Parts: sequence; C-alpha cells; structure tokens
Amino acid sequence: MESSLFEMLKEGKKVGALGSLNADYSFSVSSFPQPGSTVTASGMVVRPGGKSSNQIVQAALLGMECQMFGQVGEDPRGGWLIEKLNEAGVNTQKIVKNGPESGHAFIMVDDKGENEIVVSSGSNGSLSKEYVEEVKSDLSSLDALGFCLEVPVETVEKALREVEGPIKVLNVSPIPSSPSLEIAQGADVVIVNEEEAKSVIGKPMPSSPDSFLWGTAAKMLKKRNLPSVVVTLGSKGSVVLEDGKAWPVSPKPVTPKDTTGCGDSFAGSLLAALASGMSLPDACRLASFASAYSALRDGAQSSYGTKEEIRKFAQE
Repeated sequence: MESSLFEMLKEGKKVGALGSLNADYSFSVSSFPQPGSTVTASGMVVRPGGKSSNQIVQAALLGMECQMFGQVGEDPRGGWLIEKLNEAGVNTQKIVKNGPESGHAFIMVDDKGENEIVVSSGSNGSLSKEYVEEVKSDLSSLDALGFCLEVPVETVEKALREVEGPIKVLNVSPIPSSPSLEIAQGADVVIVNEEEAKSVIGKPMPSSPDSFLWGTAAKMLKKRNLPSVVVTLGSKGSVVLEDGKAWPVSPKPVTPKDTTGCGDSFAGSLLAALASGMSLPDACRLASFASAYSALRDGAQSSYGTKEEIRKFAQE
C-alpha cells in the first residue's frame, strides 16, 4: 500500500508557492529558557527556510517542476536564499529583491526535538497585491499552488480570489490575530494544526484523529460551503474533513530529532500529491510519511527526503 502511494506521484507536474523565504538561525539547547532566564546553546547553524520556500523544496524533491513566488531583501542573505533554491532545482525567476532586509527566523530546538520559533518578516512583510497582479498568469499555469500567512493576508486573499487554474492550498500559519475560515474563500484545501483549528473553526477540536466529533466538524464546514480541511495533529497523525465526512490518517511512529520543518514537509508533499491527481486522503497519507521522515534529521529543508528515500522509509 505504501509503495503504491509513491507510484501515484506524477513527476513534472507544475507546483508553485507564493509566500515567504527566510534565513533560519537554529540553536540547539537542552531545554527552553524560562521568562527572564538565559540558556547556552550547544551549537548554531544557518539554513535556508521560510514556510513557502520549505514547501516548494519538498515538492521539488518529490519530482515536481517547481517555482517560487515571493521576495527577498537586497542584503547578502537574499541572494543566498535564491541560490539555495536554485540548488534545490526550484525556478526562482519570479523572486524579486525589495527592501534592505530579508526574512529571518530564530529557532531553538531542544533535546526532545521540539522547537520554539520567532520570525522577523523582513521583505516578506511587504509582498504586495501588485506583485500578485504581475505574476498572475504564471500562477494560473500551475497544477497546484501553496500559500502561507508569513506574508500579508491581503496579498494571499487577492491570489486566492483571482488566480484560476491550479489547486489552491492554504496553510493557515502563522495564525492571524483575528482568525476566521472566511480567509480561506477561494482555497480548495486548508491546512491547520490542532491549535489553529480551534481558532479558525471556532470550537475545541478532538485530540484523537479517530474521534466521531470530527464528523460533526466536517458537516459544519460543508454546511458553510467552506473548503476541505486537513487538521494536523503532530505525532497523532491528521484528519481530513471533506464533503461532510472525516478520514483519520495514522502517523508512522518515529523518535524525532528535530520537528522544525515537519509541517512544511507535510504541506509541500500534499501539494505534489494533489498536483498528481491523488485524492485528499491519499495525499495526506503520503505527506505523513514525508513529514515523519523529516523529523529524523536536523533543520527544515536540510531534513527533507527524495521520493525514493521516503518510499524506502515508508516500507520499513
């Protein structure tokens, strides 16, 4: 069953991401600091990141023809971020340089593989609606297009409303200050984690993926004519809410080393699978293997596996 999922991936399908690029400063700590305290890191490394950039790299590693849409600063890190995407096989022709500073993320990873992250938006914070207008024809030519909220919400909303053609997947992260699923109008699929689901759906969600209460949530979404939703539950797996029904997706158990890039690996794999014509439940099953694989290695993009690496891992 696991192997057949990967056979369904169609290499060369066109996948894009509109959103963020960051330089990730990752610090290894034994435990997170308490308020007012200081901890010493055992090491620090700088890697390419940003939710959208991470997602498009994972899709490229799965064999898709990928393009990144966004902007970096005119600082040295901006050119470095573009260079790293080029090395990953991602088309960067539509990335623009705007403003003095690129986006940065400061990440602490503890001994259990958990993380805490602070993001400085930099040039991501000024990605404009005018930019969407400029690249709209390129976006419309894709098979699947991913979004996150590390760029201005109004920019994402314009693209969701006006771009026609690709399957549009919105990762509602980071959660906006006044969350609502109304932002998802125009999306085909919305990805939220357990805490984000409570905010955007407006009520506490079950902690177990096989709870019958997910069916109630799915019926509510259908009644409100909202898009399909994937709720990720970390080590407990995920749940697909579609057409008034709920499908639990079991995880592959692992002992994590670093969970920094797991959510973006999941989203990028989902984009690749949906571009290939897979059903949403099957796409989530494939994405869960990719996400679990990424938890075994350090960093975000640096932890992602190729199609063959993840296929082998899924069969173990």
